Amino acid sequence: MLESKSEELKKALEKSMSKENIQEKLMEEKLKQDQLNQQEKQKQKRIFYILITIFTLIIISLSAYLLNTNENSQIAKEDTNKKLQKELTKNENSIKEVEDIQKDATKPIIKEKIITKEVVVEKKVPLSNENFKEFFNTKKFNLAKCYNYKTFEYMPTKACKENLSTFLAKNQKAIRLEIIGVISKDDIKEASKLSKDEKIKEYILRGVARDRVVEASWLVKEINEDKNIVITPVNYYIKSQKNNKGIVLRAYY
Repeated sequence: MLESKSEELKKALEKSMSKENIQEKLMEEKLKQDQLNQQEKQKQKRIFYILITIFTLIIISLSAYLLNTNENSQIAKEDTNKKLQKELTKNENSIKEVEDIQKDATKPIIKEKIITKEVVVEKKVPLSNENFKEFFNTKKFNLAKCYNYKTFEYMPTKACKENLSTFLAKNQKAIRLEIIGVISKDDIKEASKLSKDEKIKEYILRGVARDRVVEASWLVKEINEDKNIVITPVNYYIKSQKNNKGIVLRAYY
């Protein structure tokens, strides 16, 4: 009887201990689950913060890019405006040059065919303020020609230098000298190759004639060795009917 009760008590204790073990295990499982849930929440928070940070960086980068693009666009716009202004100024200058050429083209071109003889006239008249204008506007002159230039050439040739040296030696008493450029048909043809526009072609021919006059002026001063020699300019050139090219030198008295 006693042994039977002991056995029952033993079984009851085993059952009681088994329930306690189960409860402990359940508590342990619950704690583990809570820890896992807490870790999951922390993980989600970290992911959320990372996403917020990335999104913020994207917004900042996009804003900086748009701002930089806007600044670059503004700079490009300013550069474009400056280029346009330069082009407008350049076009205005070109228009002005064309207008100047048109004005020059409207001026009459004096064509002269002069046959004269070199005659030295000795006449001693004192030069004063009263008669200077009369002397300056005198129509009496001797003439020298240098027609052995090549097409578009402006430097005097050796033959031209010799011719001018002889002429200046005979006309040392001249009041003033005048040099006029002579343009030939060959010069005109060469200018036509450079430009078909009549105004531009006229501008080229005037430039060739002017260069011939300038170089001849330096040669005259060198030959004459007189720093006070008077060489008066002209605003026209002569178109040769016989295809002559070079200069003519007038010595006025």
